[in-house]
Formats: sequence, C-alpha cells, structure tokens
Amino acid sequence: MMVLRRWTARVAAVACALGVVLVPSAAAAQDFSGGGPLWYMDAMKIQAIHDAGITAEGVTIAVLDGALNPNVATLQGADIEVRDLLQCPDPTDPAPSAFESLQHGSSVTSLIVGKGTSETGSGPVGIAPDAKILYYGALQTDCDVDAFPAALADAVAQGADIVSMSGGYRRLDDELSAPAAAAVADALRAGVLVVASLPNADSVWENELGDINGVVNVAAVDAMAQAAKKRDGSDMANEDVDVVAPGVDVAGVGWDGTWGMSAWSGSSAATPIVAGVLALGVQKWPDATASQLLQSMIRNTGSTPHELEWSNKFGHGIVNATRLVQEDPSQYADENPLFTDGQAPTFDEVYSAPESATSEVPDAQADAGPGALPWVLAGGGAVVALVTVTLITVIRRRRGGVADA
Repeated sequence: MMVLRRWTARVAAVACALGVVLVPSAAAAQDFSGGGPLWYMDAMKIQAIHDAGITAEGVTIAVLDGALNPNVATLQGADIEVRDLLQCPDPTDPAPSAFESLQHGSSVTSLIVGKGTSETGSGPVGIAPDAKILYYGALQTDCDVDAFPAALADAVAQGADIVSMSGGYRRLDDELSAPAAAAVADALRAGVLVVASLPNADSVWENELGDINGVVNVAAVDAMAQAAKKRDGSDMANEDVDVVAPGVDVAGVGWDGTWGMSAWSGSSAATPIVAGVLALGVQKWPDATASQLLQSMIRNTGSTPHELEWSNKFGHGIVNATRLVQEDPSQYADENPLFTDGQAPTFDEVYSAPESATSEVPDAQADAGPGALPWVLAGGGAVVALVTVTLITVIRRRRGGVADA
C-alpha cells in the first residue's frame, strides 16, 4: 500500500494553475500552554489512559540517542538497560555536570518513562512509564559510522517492539546508505516500529532515516496545535513528515543547567511522545501487527474519523493516543502505509509481497492539519466539492493515481 504523502502539495499546485483558491480549515484549538512544560499530558489526555491501566507494561522501546544521565530523579524506578556498542563510548560516562552532552538523551528518555519528579520537585512524565528501555548511545559524536545499523540490529535481537531515534546527523553517503536501509528493512520485517525525528528547519543536521521507507517521520506542534515555527516566524514544513505531536516547550531536564524540570522544543521532543503513544497501542492491542498499528495511528489523528489526509506541515495529523487505544487496529489492512516511490528499501524488499497496483487518493487540504485537531473546540471551512473532484481527476490522469514520492 502506498500513501501519497505529497498529494496535497500537488493539488495546491494544480489549484494555483487553475486559478482556484483552496479554503483551509478554520479550526480553533484550546490553548494548553497554561499547564507549563507538562501541557502535553493534558492535551493528549494521557493520565486517563494510564488510569485505565494502559502504561505500556510489557513493551520494549529501543532509544538511540547521545549520552544519558540515568540518575536523574524522573528516571528512578524506570526499567532502563544501557546496551554496550563497540562502535561508541559508554553513554553514561559523562559527569553529571556535563549538561550539554546529557540533556538531550536524558530528556528524550524522560518523555517515554519519566516518573514526574526532578531535583526541584515535579519533572517530566513519560507517555509509556512502564515500558522497558534499551538505551543505545549511537548518536554520540565519537561513535563509528556503522553505529546505527549495529544498534538497530541489536535492538531487533533483544526483542524491541519500537525504536525511537531523535536527532542525528547526515552519515549516509553512498557506501553507508545501503547498510542503514538494510537494517531498517530487517527491523520492519521483524515487526519493529521505527520512529524518527525530522530535522528542525534551523538545524544543521539532516535526519539519518528521513529518506528511508517505512519509518515514522515526526515533526512538532505547540500547545495551540500549530506547527512549530522557524526563527523567522514561519511554519516549519517537510515533504517527508508522517505525523506530528507535542514538541514545543515540553518537559525536559538539563536545559537550564540543572537537573530540575525545564522546557525544550523540537522534533526531537515530539518523537519519543509518538513512540510512547505507539507503545500504549502495542499493550492495548497485543494481537495487532506493527503495520496495523501504523494504519490506525495515521487514520485516527484528530478527534473524529476521517479519510487519509496529508500536508507538509502536519503529515497525516496530530497523533491521538485516546483514539489509538480505542480503535481496534485489526479493522485495517496489514500493510505498512509509510512507503513512497523512489526510496529504499522498497515494499517488496521488506515484505516480499506484491505491491498494491492502486492507491487511495486522500481527501486533503493544502494548508490545514488533517482532520479535526485532537484538542479542537470548534471548526469550519471546507474545500469546494467540485474543485476537489476536478483536482482528483487531474492528478489521476497525469499520475495514474500515484504521485511521485
């Protein structure tokens, strides 16, 4: 099955050529920023899910990041196993005062399994507090170039259900891209969900996994469910975004030079939240396949059922933990929906199954987040039906129903 990530952009281009204006959604979202760095918990209604006994117990998440301070208060009592990589130094080696080295990996892990404490009181609360963490310091600057494939292979061997990678830098040149793609293919074939952050628009690095098929590429939204901003104030956008999640001014540790709770922002923060939400789904629906969970995640964004939609700001929409645990994934096709033409590995290389000859064209809007937002108060606006039909016809005639990746 092929999801047309860029169909919306092509519709907008055709609309412009036809002199047609697409009317974006005018949804008004509740502002959760008053909740401080823990606003994501209220916005996503995570506590109610935990209270129902869904805490990702029995789920294993491999975290690939930099150095880690496992002694921060919010990680005490969490099930964390630091895995040795021959290609990297021990990620727990830096002294506790080395905040610049430790803050990223410690904050990422805290957003998955944090217990809500810090040295100054409250701290980051994890989306999946009872998950087991396999921690790999594969993104440390002193790692060898083959650290990522090695970490991913070990995570699969150790029985990881999900791999979460926030940040990184471009290490995939001609001779390295094939091993990385092959490692992802092996993980997908084993039923492992791979989640990765997209680069922030102001970053100098490029995501190692952004152009590898089957990976969940994540971007960030703020407490008003708006896309994260560039320094010039414009919305961040990416042609490879699959979903978005809270990632602006969310809870972290070490960012203010202490191990008290502080706020941080970026796709790196949104990624462990998505991994945590998927872990809740894994626990709730143990018989669902990884591909069915992905189908459910992208089809149950927003607050109401909707057809597949996509935009380069929101991807398929804002992940909705409540709907993911409510909707039975078995109703969806057992096919990974995050494959696009022209990227490796191919669908056949991973699953050794014929690729679907046709793809459903989503009912998309160019500039609005797909579906109703998870914390919407009201909404309005729509694309004129006649225009939509005309544009779909144009796309299908020109592309045979499948847009270029």
